[in-house]
Amino acid sequence: MKPLFRKVQIMPEQSFSTNKDIVPYFYNHWHYHPEIEIVYIYEGTGTLLVGNGVKNYRENDLIIIGANVPHFFRSDPKYFEANTSLLSKSSVIHFNPAFWGDGFMQIPETIQLNELFQRARRGLMIGGNRKEEIAELMSQMPNVLGIDKIIQLLKILSFIAQAEEVTEISKSEFDVSLDEHNTRRIDQIYSFSLNNFTREITLEEVAEVANISVNSFCRYFKTHTRKTYFQFLQELRIGHACKLLAGEKLSISQVAFESGFNNLSHFNRSFKTIMQMKPQAYQKLYKR
Repeated sequence: MKPLFRKVQIMPEQSFSTNKDIVPYFYNHWHYHPEIEIVYIYEGTGTLLVGNGVKNYRENDLIIIGANVPHFFRSDPKYFEANTSLLSKSSVIHFNPAFWGDGFMQIPETIQLNELFQRARRGLMIGGNRKEEIAELMSQMPNVLGIDKIIQLLKILSFIAQAEEVTEISKSEFDVSLDEHNTRRIDQIYSFSLNNFTREITLEEVAEVANISVNSFCRYFKTHTRKTYFQFLQELRIGHACKLLAGEKLSISQVAFESGFNNLSHFNRSFKTIMQMKPQAYQKLYKR
C-alpha cells in the first residue's frame, strides 16, 4: 500500500519552495515527499486523507503535514465537471526539516519546532485567531527574498506551534514502506472509494480494483491503515454528511440517503459514533 513519491520542485537558488496555486483541482493522488507541507486554502472544498485519517477541507483551512507522511487532497466532484468555472486556490510551502542543518535544530530555542514537526506526522488542522495572520504571511512568501524569507518561515512556524486550536487528522503516525510493490494500489482504492461511496460498495468490487482476493484485501487494508475498509468507508460517508448538514437545506433522512446510507437508524448511530453528537445537534451547532 505504498503511496507515490512526489518530487517537489525547489529552485537551485532557494532552500525551500513557496507557491500560490490556482488550479481546477488539487493534486489528487496518494503521495508523500521528504518536505513538510504547509497549506492555506483560499478557495476549494473536498476530502483530505492523511495517514489513516479522513477530514473535509474548505476555504480558510490551514493544514500542516509532516515529512514523508502520505496524503491525498481530493476536490469535490463539482470541480471535475465539464465547463465548470470553479477553481482551487491555495498558498503552499514545502521545506525539508533539515535544510537549516542539524545544529540549528538542536539548540534550546528550537525545542518547540521539533515538537511541532513530530506532531505534524499525524497531519494537523490549525485554528485560532492567528490563522489569518499566517495566511497573509504565506501569501507574501513568493516575493520575499534572502534572509527575510527564512525569518518569515520561522515566524509562520512559531505561530503554528503556539496555536491553541489544533486537530489531528491521522489516528497514528504513518510510516512509508520502501517496498515498491504495487505502488499505485492504495491510490486506486481511495480514488474508487471517493467516486462511489454514495452507493453500496461490496468487498468483491473493491478487491477487484486492488487486483487481489477479498480475504487478501481485508488483511491488506487493515494491516496498512489499522482500520477495516468499511470503517474507512463510513468515515467518508459521515464526512460527506457533515458537508450536507452544513450547507444544504435537506432533511436528516435526505442527508443519510445522499451520503450512502439506506437506513436512517444506522446513519444516526454511525454519525454519533464518529462525531460524538447526533446529526440534528451538528446541524444546529454549525448554523449557530
